[in-house]
Amino acid sequence: MRTLLLALLASLATACAGSRAAEHLDRHDQRQGRWNTYYDDARTQLLTRGRYRHGQPVGRWRYYTLAGAVQRRERYHRHGFSDITYYYPSGKVARQGRARVVEEPSGPHFYWLGDWNYYSLAGALDSVQTYDLGKRQRTRYLTAERVQMSK
Repeated sequence: MRTLLLALLASLATACAGSRAAEHLDRHDQRQGRWNTYYDDARTQLLTRGRYRHGQPVGRWRYYTLAGAVQRRERYHRHGFSDITYYYPSGKVARQGRARVVEEPSGPHFYWLGDWNYYSLAGALDSVQTYDLGKRQRTRYLTAERVQMSK
């Protein structure tokens, strides 16, 4: 009896471990829960890390370079909005801003919105670019050598 119980528990444990990938899909076969994607088939070079809810990315996501450094971070909000931070290879912030994904007849469209802050390699705020539905409206330069306005 004890052997049968142990065998049953062992088979249940392996069945749960084997079905772990199925936990990443909801009943409509859409991605669900924590999700990692990789550059390679051996799953050693991480490309992205984040979570899905019913096929839609939610919460905090990280995107990595081939070298393993963080390339950008995104924080997804409701209604297709997200806050995005891009990084230099050194790990310092390169630019920050907001974006939105909008469903259009031709398919989803990704837009930059509002003010995007651009930083120098030293970490100082260099310029602010303002976007409306993905189109740059203006640029304000904040560094001493580039004090000008452009469109």
